[in-house]
Amino acid sequence: MEKFDGGNFQLWKIKMRMMLSKHGLWKFVNGSVTIPHDEDQITDYNEKATKAFALLCEHLTDAQLAHIQYCENVKSAWETLCGVHEDKTIENKLFLRRRFFIIKMRKGEDLLAHINMVKALADQLRSIEVNIEDEDVYMVLFMSLPSSFDNLVTSLESMSTKDVDLQFIVAPLLHEVSKRKESESKENAALLNKTHKANEKFCFYCKKPGHFVRNSLKKKSDEKEKANQACDDQEQMFVTALSANDHARNDWIIDSGATQHMTFERE
Repeated sequence: MEKFDGGNFQLWKIKMRMMLSKHGLWKFVNGSVTIPHDEDQITDYNEKATKAFALLCEHLTDAQLAHIQYCENVKSAWETLCGVHEDKTIENKLFLRRRFFIIKMRKGEDLLAHINMVKALADQLRSIEVNIEDEDVYMVLFMSLPSSFDNLVTSLESMSTKDVDLQFIVAPLLHEVSKRKESESKENAALLNKTHKANEKFCFYCKKPGHFVRNSLKKKSDEKEKANQACDDQEQMFVTALSANDHARNDWIIDSGATQHMTFERE
């Protein structure tokens, strides 16, 4: 359980009450337990009362602890916090009503978190005895959504408020967000795939991906082999020429693989 920092007092109250009840200590907050007369029972009472006070303090930030630093027990600390965060003055009522009716969903904000914020403000107003109907919550929620939800909001507004509750309204809103996220994910994947293909390297010499022609090892190997072959051919022609010079004029060296023959005699 997170420490209360002044954000959502109503939600924190519920969590804190459940925690104290789990340990059998809520009775020290609501005052349903009385101080016993037996010494052994007094010792046990004081230990549990101290434990309840310690649990409460452990779940408050330093700024909130400042409100209860002079409280002597958990009951007075609880009442002090309620007095601070459930101020029933006209100024506080106006302040919370204004926050409630002008709330807007911020860009990039999670929809569920925004819905919970609207509900929390409604609960805060109800806790200070401001009458907030369910229709008010629906209206504020619809007005706080961005224009991209207009079509869905129009279809929900056409329904009778007697037949729906907040959960009925929240379900299609969350479903719409899920569809948008899925569509956006597919679009991003398609764009990434297209970009990857556009930037993919391909060699038109060896017909393989991963490199360009200028980096083709096969091309370099083939060019090297051709160069070596050309050198070998030139050496064979030179040797043949030397062999012809070393023989008599009437001697012939026959090469059945030659395409042409040359001689120094016309006959």
